[in-house]
Amino acid sequence: MKKKLFVTLLSAMLIAGCFTGCGGGDSNSGNSDSTALTIMDSEWYGIDTFQLDSSSGGQSLVSATLFEYDPDEQKVVDNVCTDWTVSEDGKQVTFNVPEGLVYSTGETVEPEDVKASIEHGLEVSPYKDGYDNIESIEVNDRQITLNLSSFSSDMEYYFTADFICLIDKDELDSMSNDELMWESHPYGPYYLAEENGYVSGSEVNLVRHDDYKCFNPLVENQGAWNFETIKCRFNVEDFTETEEVKNGDAGLILSCTSDQMLELQDDENVELVNTSYPTVNYVEVNTNDSVFEDKAVREAFCLAIDRDALAEAAEGSITPAYSIIIDTMQSFSQEAKDYFQENYGYDPDKANEILEEAGWVDSDGDGIREKNGETLTFTFLGFNTSTVVPETMVEQMRAVGFDMQIETLDWNYIHERVNSDDYDVGIAGLGWAEPLLIMNICYYDKNAPGNDDEYRELVEACASEPDPQKRVERVKDVQMYMFENLNIIPLYYDNTFTAVHNGITGLAVQSDGTTLMNDMAYES
Repeated sequence: MKKKLFVTLLSAMLIAGCFTGCGGGDSNSGNSDSTALTIMDSEWYGIDTFQLDSSSGGQSLVSATLFEYDPDEQKVVDNVCTDWTVSEDGKQVTFNVPEGLVYSTGETVEPEDVKASIEHGLEVSPYKDGYDNIESIEVNDRQITLNLSSFSSDMEYYFTADFICLIDKDELDSMSNDELMWESHPYGPYYLAEENGYVSGSEVNLVRHDDYKCFNPLVENQGAWNFETIKCRFNVEDFTETEEVKNGDAGLILSCTSDQMLELQDDENVELVNTSYPTVNYVEVNTNDSVFEDKAVREAFCLAIDRDALAEAAEGSITPAYSIIIDTMQSFSQEAKDYFQENYGYDPDKANEILEEAGWVDSDGDGIREKNGETLTFTFLGFNTSTVVPETMVEQMRAVGFDMQIETLDWNYIHERVNSDDYDVGIAGLGWAEPLLIMNICYYDKNAPGNDDEYRELVEACASEPDPQKRVERVKDVQMYMFENLNIIPLYYDNTFTAVHNGITGLAVQSDGTTLMNDMAYES
């Protein structure tokens, strides 16, 4: 996928896609049309991405991002607009709107469109809090100036993400929000076909914008894309997707399920490419009304978790996580990760020792520890989409004297239970490449120790730091404060794989898992 916000709701966030029509005369292809491509994607809910709360894998086909993010260089780079510049005090951003850009309607792209588009987002976007530090927008010739109340690293990233796009001011002025969702023409490499452009719950049909241009230095093709039409299909059964990519009727499956991975991993016509977007799955632990009021119990719980065994049980679909801001996220702190792994990584002997010293003993020989008549029992609220992780943890917990029970729920009900303090341990997940959003909303337990003014001050200091290197240190400070209480504990992050039929070339995957499709073509 491109960039998608998941909140374990979306860690389920936020993720698929598949391109079909691999023809072009390839003997492995079931489609002979070398100008058409079909994408099996996650469902589309509109093309005015300002109004969306999640984006499909192919969303930027019709709604190009204003900028791109280079995760290797940790900086904003050009895409539709150019020359992103932040002032030394972080309170002003300038960038340019190049001349010569036109919408698919033939209308010229003007700086006033950019201003109107951002202002539209500040009215309708569910994520407008991410850039509401914009106090005013000035237009001077082709240059845009954003005057900010303070710098925000999250705001900067939003300008590279799917939730900010470019829409003609005339359409913004003349269309209702409902009309903008499917009748507008955002600037992008494709636009909706006049007939059956959107078939509800089934597919979108796209036509190439022949005059499209971008300035993205991360791709070779900065002009019109190679496919004349693209069909994005969604709500397709896994079996159908798998068979179509195997026989060449499908070009890509942007986010394979674990079953699809097993089916495709040895297929000679398909390559599995790691496109894991930064997503962390973690647990919150109730310190108010459970055995976890005792910090020694929380520490032992941490030490009892064998994350490598969890990954093995999940057949490689997850990777162990030892920090909330994981390796592929911006401002990742190796120091914070090393600290947690060294002090709270898997060590069942130490867990047993800590529990013994804290007075939790197995006095009746049933394998479960007790103290003052209370057994070391807790309920783990897990996702109803998969029980592999909690089922594996049951035995790990048993090895040090915990009695772990499992209750599976939809993610939103888990959040409700955690929010109302009606839980012992609850899993959650957040996906976003920039750390500020994750640190702002990772506490669903409003009464959790550490969810306090000092924590929020640390997060704010991180967000308002315009220097990327100094921001790494700030991110470390936030996590070290979280680790003091051991009530938010990182577990793993999801591995997402794209299945690519060997008739397709040019899919670029960045180190944060985002995909760039400008150079995609059929193999000649």
